[in-house]
Amino acid sequence: MSQSIIENVSVSLDQIQEKINNGQRLNYEDGMALYGSDDILTIGKMAEAFMLNKFGNNTYYCINRHLNYTNICKYNCKFCGFKKWYGDDDAYLHEKESYLKVAHDAVSQNATEMHIVGGIDPKLPFEYFTSMLTDIKEAFPDLQIKAFTAVEILDLSKKSGLNIEDTLKTLADAGLDALPGGGAEILDDAYFKQVCPSKGKPDIYEEVHRVAHKMGMPTNCTMLYGFVETIDQRVKHLLRLRDIQDDALATGKTSFQSFIPLPYLKPDSIYRDSQEHDQACDKIDAMHDLKTIAICRLMLDNIAYQKAFWPMQGVNLAQVAQAFGSNDLDGTVQKYTIVSKEYDNNNENLSVGHIREMIKEVGRVPVQRDIHYNAIG
Repeated sequence: MSQSIIENVSVSLDQIQEKINNGQRLNYEDGMALYGSDDILTIGKMAEAFMLNKFGNNTYYCINRHLNYTNICKYNCKFCGFKKWYGDDDAYLHEKESYLKVAHDAVSQNATEMHIVGGIDPKLPFEYFTSMLTDIKEAFPDLQIKAFTAVEILDLSKKSGLNIEDTLKTLADAGLDALPGGGAEILDDAYFKQVCPSKGKPDIYEEVHRVAHKMGMPTNCTMLYGFVETIDQRVKHLLRLRDIQDDALATGKTSFQSFIPLPYLKPDSIYRDSQEHDQACDKIDAMHDLKTIAICRLMLDNIAYQKAFWPMQGVNLAQVAQAFGSNDLDGTVQKYTIVSKEYDNNNENLSVGHIREMIKEVGRVPVQRDIHYNAIG
């Protein structure tokens, strides 16, 4: 949204703080006012205090491994530098031997969770996905699997001929434990039409996660910020996620477990000179990241865990993010390939010791968790 519209919001930070103190929920105008303020440290203190008061002093992490089973994708999302196509020199697909090796390597390093996502390859049959889940679970029954974004679930529904619920049930029977939150981008029809028109609409993302929640399958949610979205769209995105979470919590089954704000990182790709990249925020710097992290914490008052995803935020900023409302550092990750290494301090993984020190150094209590946020050890 244009700066003038942000400036038209007359709510002050003191008024927002008073609402928080009184247990009142922040609204659209409050979100716009937070983004319109330059007092990032005050916003950060508000978010940290809110987080500590409501969710406690723990910061969570897990020992996990990311697997991107293929980078072949039929969609042309304009922010993406991951997608490849058949015949590209660096296109790949993990077959049984290779994905089982990844799982073996993860377990040998005490991983409790695998995070599996990939491109939308039109040639991959539904059976590839059920077999991958079954193969991994049979070989490593204690390894929890979080896999497949909403757009992948939609594609698998089409491939299987099943509706969303039956697709999820079939995948759950094969070994799926939870859904990740990727693919939300900005839940706005105009944004999707401009940026990823062939990927479906925001309603699909919402439907998949609502169905999963009703089934008792936990999920995460995300926001990709800093590309071509407006501040208005960001705030409405957060409110939409909050509404979905309200409904999920009301059912008493399961819900969004964590929220992950993801900064747009300009890829070295065929889209880098596009009009959209020219429009993208040129400077999503550390202060903007921290401001967004804090605002997300304040607006999403019903999602207990907010991740500082260090492969995209950077290790140092992820540590500082704990003072701006984050209480989850994701995990050891290992081999994250969605973004270029130039953006993540050349780290492919963090040791458990490093993560625990990152947490202790800011006065938080490190807690290793499983996929359901149960403490381990």
